[in-house]
Amino acid sequence: MHKQITDPRRFDTGRQSLLNDASAQIAAATSDEHKRLSSRLSLRLAKMLEQGDERSVREALASSPSSSACCALQDALEQALTPDRRVGGASSASINGVVPDAGEIRALFEAAGALGQCRNFGFSNGLTDLGSLENIPWLTLYAITHSEQWDGLEVLDLPAAAISVTANQENVHLRFLVGAALTPADAPGFVESAGDIGRWGMELTKLLGRQLGSQDVSLLAIPRPPRPIVHAVKEGWHEARELGFQLFLSNALRQARLRTGEPDVLITACSDSSIRIRLSSPFDDLLDQTYVWPLAASDDFDNIANGIFALLDEARVERIEVESTIENVSDAKSARH
Repeated sequence: MHKQITDPRRFDTGRQSLLNDASAQIAAATSDEHKRLSSRLSLRLAKMLEQGDERSVREALASSPSSSACCALQDALEQALTPDRRVGGASSASINGVVPDAGEIRALFEAAGALGQCRNFGFSNGLTDLGSLENIPWLTLYAITHSEQWDGLEVLDLPAAAISVTANQENVHLRFLVGAALTPADAPGFVESAGDIGRWGMELTKLLGRQLGSQDVSLLAIPRPPRPIVHAVKEGWHEARELGFQLFLSNALRQARLRTGEPDVLITACSDSSIRIRLSSPFDDLLDQTYVWPLAASDDFDNIANGIFALLDEARVERIEVESTIENVSDAKSARH
């Protein structure tokens, strides 16, 4: 019978390593803890492999303290090696920055009554990025907006900017939909007539999701009220930073609370004109994530600082420390102006 057979294997129970200790802990864990600890070990293995350290992983497998610990380490390794399948089974994808039917967007605004008395209104079919908008020559824009006729005016070349998507990663991408309209001098312009985003915002989100999304990529467009170009650059920059921080904090807190509990938060003002919000834990050396919020010269600092604390308070983060001095960041790139 099976009970009469002696297991001839000799496990190395005296050898100490972080991987072996972690796998033994998983093997002895209850079902509630097993998934959390296995996920944590998988992240550790992924980081080691990313840094080129395969030898330590193989040595840990060869020196497992028990069969169950060896299986736990193998399961975590399999998880680290398995690519995410949520983006077409690949590591990255790209969303074309060209809107297939810009006329449908115009029709949406017209149906919502957002065009007011605008005439000869239209959108570019390209979603352009911040750099392209900032590089518009102001002399050219001035000539266009103050001319009494279109003939001979230089055409603005605003290229469409594709959106690069990485598997298993959420990101905020800032894109601008540029349009032009002729409006009677005594009538409200498009910025005023379309200012109530509640009349068209949700429908535009659905429209862009339908035209640009795919079954492999989840796309959520978050429209903002129309603005003249100078203010569009300023507000777009701020909106992207704010949404980026919200996304960062949500993901980082979820990982921390799943693995080790409440993280420590350190907020630092840095010499590269940025605010850095770092989440870390004394119980998990893999949890060390920092969001860099670069400040433009026109940013309202008090508004940004209050917004950061408000979001941390809303997320019920308690252990917050604010560095009292400005940290010198020698290798940082200069901030926008």
